[in-house]
Amino acid sequence: MSDNQPSTQDTAGVARTPTGDIATQTQTTDPKATTPQTSTTATEKPSLANEPGGTVANQPAETQVGAPAEYSTFAVPDGYELDTAVASEAGKIFKEMNLTQDQAQKLVDFYTAKTTESANQPYQVWNDMQEKWVKEVKADPQMGPRLNEVKTTISRAIDGLGDPKLAQEFRAAMDYTGAGNNPAFIKAFWKLSQKITEGGHVSGNGPSSAAQPNGGRPASAAQAMYPNLPTNR
Repeated sequence: MSDNQPSTQDTAGVARTPTGDIATQTQTTDPKATTPQTSTTATEKPSLANEPGGTVANQPAETQVGAPAEYSTFAVPDGYELDTAVASEAGKIFKEMNLTQDQAQKLVDFYTAKTTESANQPYQVWNDMQEKWVKEVKADPQMGPRLNEVKTTISRAIDGLGDPKLAQEFRAAMDYTGAGNNPAFIKAFWKLSQKITEGGHVSGNGPSSAAQPNGGRPASAAQAMYPNLPTNR
């Protein structure tokens, strides 16, 4: 065979010469495949828009952590006065616990709410008792229907003491203690007042015959002149 006979390719895909030798292959590479690619994208201008917190002026205030150097004056409800000594002692405890101003204020709010509730509780009990007594007085079968008469009689008896200052102080004591609403007090005072105030209307039926000479008949001229005569008895 001629040496110019083209080479053949075996089944393994290897090119061989007519004599069976492996043919020399010249490998060519695509320059584009090996040429490094460079980015042509323009560099963008730096921005803090997407940075965490943005600029300093646009960053949120830092949250206080731990106790402040000095606690501010704690807020309390209107009309409530926080004892200075208690506030000082509490401030020391808050500092030991490393509480922030807000955390300490929550404890102060709890304290004022509970102390206010405790202070109001006795008055609430007293007020409830007064309302109960008033209902009992109005429902009483003797005093309820005649309540205006009862009050008038008691007031007349107090004025009858003859001492305006004492009368005023006595009325103030009834209101201050609440005794003026107590059913037993009112009923007892009412009955006593009836005994010392003016009585009722006297009927005009004339004198009793049992207490008059002649059985209540008018005396004769002789009996009037000589009342000790036997005939006058």
